[in-house]
Amino acid sequence: MRARPHGQAVAGSLNADLSRSLLALWRSTLSQPGHHQRYLCRVTRLSLLALQRKLDCSALADDPRFQHPGWQRPLQQRLLQLWQAWQQPLQQWLNELDIGEPERANLRWLLDQLSAASSPSNSLLNPQIIAATRQSRGANLRRGARHLLIDQLTQRPLAMPEADNQYRAGHELALSQGEVVLRQPSFELIHYAPVTKQQYSKPLLIIPPPINRYYLLDLTPATSLVQHALQQGMAVYLISWRNPNPSHCNWGLSHYVRACREALMQVLARSGSTQASLLGVCSGGILASLLAGWLQARGRAACLSALSLLITPLDARLQTDLQRLAGSATQQRLRRQVWRQGYLDERSLGSLFTWMKPEQLLWQPAVQRYALGEALPSSPVHTWSHDNTRLPAQLVEDLLDLLTRDPLSRPGSLQIDGAHIDLTRLSLPSWHLAAERDHIVPWHNALPAGRLGGDCQFTLCRGGHVQGLLCPPGQARAGYQSAPTDAQDTPESWASRSSLTEGSWWPAWTDWLARHSGDLQPAVHPLADPALGPAPGHYVHQL
Repeated sequence: MRARPHGQAVAGSLNADLSRSLLALWRSTLSQPGHHQRYLCRVTRLSLLALQRKLDCSALADDPRFQHPGWQRPLQQRLLQLWQAWQQPLQQWLNELDIGEPERANLRWLLDQLSAASSPSNSLLNPQIIAATRQSRGANLRRGARHLLIDQLTQRPLAMPEADNQYRAGHELALSQGEVVLRQPSFELIHYAPVTKQQYSKPLLIIPPPINRYYLLDLTPATSLVQHALQQGMAVYLISWRNPNPSHCNWGLSHYVRACREALMQVLARSGSTQASLLGVCSGGILASLLAGWLQARGRAACLSALSLLITPLDARLQTDLQRLAGSATQQRLRRQVWRQGYLDERSLGSLFTWMKPEQLLWQPAVQRYALGEALPSSPVHTWSHDNTRLPAQLVEDLLDLLTRDPLSRPGSLQIDGAHIDLTRLSLPSWHLAAERDHIVPWHNALPAGRLGGDCQFTLCRGGHVQGLLCPPGQARAGYQSAPTDAQDTPESWASRSSLTEGSWWPAWTDWLARHSGDLQPAVHPLADPALGPAPGHYVHQL
């Protein structure tokens, strides 16, 4: 199979949907000429006010891009206000266009990209760039040009910081002690060493997403959810997924659910327990839910004691940035491309998430690296976020199907490994987490709202997709809302009766989990197998 150049699969696929949307926009100029003329006049009027510095820019007061005092100078103020002048009417102009909703969603995404790209902070009139150029006599621009040339030659835009090799799994990251107790073609199973004299009798199996590496959950000793669970007396096992290659193109949801089932059976056998709890994160939460549904369909759900789902998209009916990016034409082209090469490559996957948050993940780093001539900051989170993995073609196909058909909303319509999945028949208790500012899984999409049976506890924490997870006790400005949820709940009805707690959600989760984890008993240490090796294992290093 001949692979496309890295990073082009998603970008190329987007062109089809955007072309259709731009064609719809052009047709609207013929059918709604008055609408376009009216808003053009409004933009012109606002631009004249901006040139006189009479436009209100108070909405930008808290924007981190414009905190330098130089933005108060007349030239920079005019630049800011002109940028605001064309932005302010855009949403209303777009909402009143006589076009289809899919085209409107694509145009909204395109306008967001144009807004981020045209920000005055990205220009050489940025006072921070001007100050750096004066102070260094242009050395910053020379360094930036060198960075740009190197990144172009190596085909690595916004390349990882040179110092990022100071953060490595098994050295500075993923330091929890444990042993690989099972290695299969698609995963390794890690059993972590206890840190308490007693542990709960019912073990915990953590299922991370197949996207990126697992060690976000064991990032550093101070920010390790794995360590926190161990300190609370949990017997912790974790799946580390293999980075697939073209020969694994047929690994889909059924394959990954079978792998989770095999890991669960191994956990039960090694612990001697008849029950275990599952913790699934993001797309790993989908796998955990489908595993629970498969066990329920086969009459074997009694082996589960509890289910925890963190930032897991259970509801695909609500519009998200990811759905706006994945229009029908985009999906068709993406399917053809991933089957041609056998997988969705890691750079395309990384670029997809970058374009969902361009101000923070694209333009600010670009200004820092290419205009200020600075090395991008190195951090554990930055290292993890750039440690992307590939996705097998069949898994991409299956995830797109979940996104478009939303089969979880129709009990029995999704078939996994020969079983029809009906999550409403589950009776085990579940605990759910979402994050307020999550741009990948908006919190409304993580609300169970009757999709799962059993008692459901829903928690909404402060922060975004990653920051919401990395919330150890003592974290500054941490807080969360929590309340039970039922089938009739809407996001508004749940929020109206939820209670606010200041601090980390980690203790609340482990307190809940302890109630479903059996009795305390002497801790069991993992049996080391020299042939398999210690945590973090082999697959986490696999390119």
